[in-house]
Amino acid sequence: MIPTRLELTNFLAYTDPGPLVLDGIHVACLTGPNGAGKSSILDAITWVLWGRARTSSPDDLIHQGKDFMQVSLTFELGTISYKVIRKRKAGKRGSSLLELQGWSEENQSWKRLSESTMRKTQEKIVSLLRLDYDTFINSSFLVQGKADEFTTKPPMQRKQILANILGLEQWEMYESRAKDKAGDLRASLSRLDHRLEEISGELKNRSRYQEDLKTYENQAVDAVKKLEAVETLWKEADLARQEQVSLQREAANLETLLATLDREIVQLRKDQQEAQAAADTSTLHARKQDLQKQLSEIAAVSKEREELFQRREKLRVETASLKGANEAMIKESEPITVRKETLEAADQPLCPTCGQALSAEHRHQLVDEIECDLEARRERYRRNRAELQTLEKELEGLDQQIRTMDQTLGIHPALEKRAGEIEAALQHAADSSRRLEALELHLEQKQKQQLVYEGDRRERQERLQQLEQALQKADLNQKELDRLRYDKRMADEQVGAARQRLDALESLASHQKELQKEREQQVKDLGDYDQLRVAFSKQGVPAMIIETVVPELERVANDLLTRMTEGRLNVRIETQREIKTGELREALDIIISDDLGSRPYELYSGGEAFRINFAIRIGLSRLLARRAGAQLRSLFIDEGFGTQDQQGREHLIEAINSIQDDYDRILVITHIEELKNAFPTRIEVQRTADGSVFSLV
Repeated sequence: MIPTRLELTNFLAYTDPGPLVLDGIHVACLTGPNGAGKSSILDAITWVLWGRARTSSPDDLIHQGKDFMQVSLTFELGTISYKVIRKRKAGKRGSSLLELQGWSEENQSWKRLSESTMRKTQEKIVSLLRLDYDTFINSSFLVQGKADEFTTKPPMQRKQILANILGLEQWEMYESRAKDKAGDLRASLSRLDHRLEEISGELKNRSRYQEDLKTYENQAVDAVKKLEAVETLWKEADLARQEQVSLQREAANLETLLATLDREIVQLRKDQQEAQAAADTSTLHARKQDLQKQLSEIAAVSKEREELFQRREKLRVETASLKGANEAMIKESEPITVRKETLEAADQPLCPTCGQALSAEHRHQLVDEIECDLEARRERYRRNRAELQTLEKELEGLDQQIRTMDQTLGIHPALEKRAGEIEAALQHAADSSRRLEALELHLEQKQKQQLVYEGDRRERQERLQQLEQALQKADLNQKELDRLRYDKRMADEQVGAARQRLDALESLASHQKELQKEREQQVKDLGDYDQLRVAFSKQGVPAMIIETVVPELERVANDLLTRMTEGRLNVRIETQREIKTGELREALDIIISDDLGSRPYELYSGGEAFRINFAIRIGLSRLLARRAGAQLRSLFIDEGFGTQDQQGREHLIEAINSIQDDYDRILVITHIEELKNAFPTRIEVQRTADGSVFSLV
């Protein structure tokens, strides 16, 4: 990881200083007065990458008076450029944001690589860098006041840090997988042993299962014999029932046939009587004469009716004429009556009707003449009405006679029809005689057939009685048959189950052999995974790897110490320690020697201790820089020069220059004026009223 551009907003001493561009810088120092914000630049790098800095609370990193901060870091990793942006908003409902981007050469733009959550995005950044915060500050970042971060840790923690630098976490993963595999195998072996124990217990039941099979087979044979005997009787009874049903059906059919024959015989006898009557010619002639007499009488009545009808018509004409004459006289009399009344009422000597002179005598004469005329008319009217009453009575009598004659004449068609039938019967009398003979023969045949049906019905009734007696004697019912069938089925099922158990035992015996082979293989695999677990543990391959790199760490540290102390100090690292029991325990002890011999680290002066820490940390950093996959080609040194005298400072600068080819970017923080010109590039940090700013010199 090589930082190329850093942008700060409201972070610690900075508000908006503009971007810090590090492209083209190999070795540079950050200078400026105390509190100006030199170390804040390195804090910004660790906070944006891992969300951690020298303070535990992220809100403490926000510039005083502000409630929001943002840091953006662009860095190169191999041939790809990445950008990490981290934001923080303070307050009771503080919120954070983390974004990862990658540069797309094809589109010449930044492409979002963030995950769905901050935690997952952080894991992606750590995976990308192959480096966590603790490993970084214990190797490539010498934090101000914490140069001894590595040397003051307990031996086991130092060894873990060294393991992280060497990328030995994968061996922990291998160990965990081997342990999980071994655990799965142990659980599987436990299940196999339990199953094998069950199978062994089940196989001990073989003799009992064989005895059960023999018993169940005997019971099945007895059940079959009982069922077969009863089923034979049941079949016979069933056949008898079927025969009974068939006979009952035939008997019912015979009853129907007999009823039909009875009706046919009755009809034949009726036809016989009719045929006998049709064949009796003397009776037919007598009936013919009687009908002819009735027809003659009806003809006389018809003639008389015609005469009466003519008389009635004549009377109707006369009646109508009289009625018309009376009605005319009534109309003619009305104006004459009016004239009379007018003359009688007049008191002038003039005629009220014609206006001529009229005397009283003459008027009385006219009134008398008119009255005579009216009386003559009244007399004719009375005579006509009396004659009408006589004619109407005669008409009523004629109508009654005609209605009576019509009733008599109404039977004339029927009599003629019957006469025709009798005439036809007389003509077919010979045919009727022959038909009578055929009917008598047919009736005789039907009567014989009736006797045969009667005999068949008696036979079937007798057979039905025999069948009913046989069924009563069998005394079988469906429930008893079903019980015997159930007993046989249960016996067969018990036999089948017993055979299945024996077959299952054979399968179990075969399965037992397979499980035993599987168990042997799993025991072998468990031994292999146990060996792998030990090999992958901290005491295994990782310890061997550490053993191989410790000499290089010692060599680099002692090489630097030799330059910085003119050969007076020497570091030795031991990876194992003997405990009181005499056993060896994995550790990472740092033993320091000088002209006077070996002494504890705590007894060395501040300047010497810093040089010792610096040498070891540089060694760790070079291990990290060379580690495959980590790609950390940067070194950050924060202070430490204040503990050195002039000669010690020169030696430190010489040491830094000697290792610069191992890194692509080295940033050194110092506030000592005489050291500013010791580095090819200088980044000066200054405080202003609007926050600190930096500039390249």
